[in-house]
Amino acid sequence: MPLRKSEKRGIIFLGIMILALFVLPQASRKPECGLFLLASPETPDTTTASIPSAQKHLPSPIELNTADSSVLVKIKGIGPYYAAKIIRYREQLGGFRSVTQLKEIKFQYLDIDTLLSRFTANPDLIKQRNLDTMDFKTVLKHPYLAYEDVQLIFNAKRKFGKINFSILNSEKILPLYKLQKIKPYFK
Repeated sequence: MPLRKSEKRGIIFLGIMILALFVLPQASRKPECGLFLLASPETPDTTTASIPSAQKHLPSPIELNTADSSVLVKIKGIGPYYAAKIIRYREQLGGFRSVTQLKEIKFQYLDIDTLLSRFTANPDLIKQRNLDTMDFKTVLKHPYLAYEDVQLIFNAKRKFGKINFSILNSEKILPLYKLQKIKPYFK
């Protein structure tokens, strides 16, 4: 079946486009030109060879429990809003015991997994709170405790006259997984 005139023009146009987009740039490329993403196998990769060793060194990780917002915003992708979210969550928790706790914060436009290596968390810096001296609303603000959990804690406080983590554990006031999760944060 013979091709129509418009089909022939279309095939010629596609051929010219392929030639212009793929063949000509490859033919006119200089080996040292960084225009293309892939380096040819015969040319060595010079992207890191010319960088002095002092600049190759990555900055030291940021301690999450002591960092303020001015330090956090220096990390690419973390602006003032996300820095404030991290600090607010740290205050609600009492401190970070692990950098993976950053995954518990909802970041809409930031892939926090790629930044975890930029942080450290020293669990010794966690501020443990005394459950016996805290009121209902303050305990309820902790991210790991739901309303029902706080009710159980305060019912136990009325029953035993005082409350602390050892009573919660020995009397099995909360499920074991929740007790393990809140253990670093309460005395």
